[in-house]
Amino acid sequence: MTPVIYNDVLAAVSVVAAVSAEQRAAVVARLLREADLAESHRLIHGAAHPVFGDGSLMAAALRYQRRGSASFQDREGLAAWRCVIDALCARLDQPDAQLIQRRAVGSSSSRFGAMLSPQSSQ
Repeated sequence: MTPVIYNDVLAAVSVVAAVSAEQRAAVVARLLREADLAESHRLIHGAAHPVFGDGSLMAAALRYQRRGSASFQDREGLAAWRCVIDALCARLDQPDAQLIQRRAVGSSSSRFGAMLSPQSSQ
């Protein structure tokens, strides 16, 4: 996924706010996966993914028609913000080396020998 900016988060919150509380974590996880897939595609092919866009969280979120409230003035809007922010924070807890390798090289199966550590082929 490309570096996240405020508008990316706002777009994701709008999508997440449109679903029930039970579905929110799954929806934000799907958005993050789609953005990651699109970024990998862009790095490998030099072009946006035909379905998921340019690798930004906003591009992944804008594919969805339903929009909910991203307001700070109601519980549902704030709960959606928390869900998205929590998911983004959880990604920061991943080891930096894995994040760097994933962004710089992509899948080890498609770039044999590009990564040096034995753990990279997991």
